[in-house]
Amino acid sequence: MRRLATIAAVTAAVLFAASTPASAEPPANVHWLYTSTGSGAVFFDADLEGYPSYEKITVCDNRTDGRGIYAYVEGVRVNPSSPTDHVGFEFRDPSNDGQCRSWATNYFADGYGVYVQVCEYWGDRIEHCTYTNRGVA
Repeated sequence: MRRLATIAAVTAAVLFAASTPASAEPPANVHWLYTSTGSGAVFFDADLEGYPSYEKITVCDNRTDGRGIYAYVEGVRVNPSSPTDHVGFEFRDPSNDGQCRSWATNYFADGYGVYVQVCEYWGDRIEHCTYTNRGVA
């Protein structure tokens, strides 16, 4: 009888653990990421202080060279029961006027993996890009 109770308890624990979703990854910033020439940068703030679930993207053109700075931020969520979800946004700071450009809202659901790219642009050209490791919204 004692053995049956132990087996039942272990079985219940295994079934409960299997049905409990894995805990979400905590937010992780993508700190300053610079173009390959160092002319500009982007910062991804994964959880804006005072505004839970809001992300802030800051783009800075650091050089007066007739080129702006382009950033692409993509959120990716892999859901085992559906195809992978992708959500992407573009941001630009067109000139070195002494101010960076920032945008803040809830761009991605919590737990999305976030990938960032920063480049120089002028006209239709986009060059000198740098890509980042993964952050988390």
